Amino acid sequence: MNKILAIDDNEDILYTLQAIGETAKFNIVTVNDGFKALDLLKKSKFDLIMVDYYMPNINGLTLVKKIREISKSIPILVLTVDESINLAQKFLDCGATDFAVKPIRTADLISRVKLHLKLSQNKRGDQFQDLEIPKGLSFPTLKLIMDYLHTINEPETIELISQKTGLAYQTVHRYLEYLVKKKQVKVKINYGKIGRPIHKYYL
Repeated sequence: MNKILAIDDNEDILYTLQAIGETAKFNIVTVNDGFKALDLLKKSKFDLIMVDYYMPNINGLTLVKKIREISKSIPILVLTVDESINLAQKFLDCGATDFAVKPIRTADLISRVKLHLKLSQNKRGDQFQDLEIPKGLSFPTLKLIMDYLHTINEPETIELISQKTGLAYQTVHRYLEYLVKKKQVKVKINYGKIGRPIHKYYL
């Protein structure tokens, strides 16, 4: 059974996460304080960590940084009500893996956790070994996005790629931004008469 550490100062959220863990057959250990969580991480092994953003004593960003000092590879799923790209960028820069938006949706969280447990067991793909990816990005997640793009016949939006891969919108946005910069992925921009232009991505 996969062992997961959930860190949140809201006891109702922790209760919900434990209930979800029982449903999905995850062993979810809950902690309501970031410093207690760090002490626990030094003593016990976990397969995945869920971190709340807004907490007293130590906020989610600082906590993610400190977790990465203990473990470079463990998946870190951030629980947040703030879906902004800027915040996502900060979390990914600190070493977060992906995001789950509050209020928590059971099916979405279970699928997100299972995805990252699976990805954490995958080795980096040979085709990406020459890429020097920035801090916060991982080869398994990069491979997941690239593998999906290989299956499509026409450009797709971040929203659709997010749905199909099971990754959060903010995570997909960050990876595609990097892949476009590295000329691994192309972007097609459709300018409509109303609203923002639509960006679609393809190989």
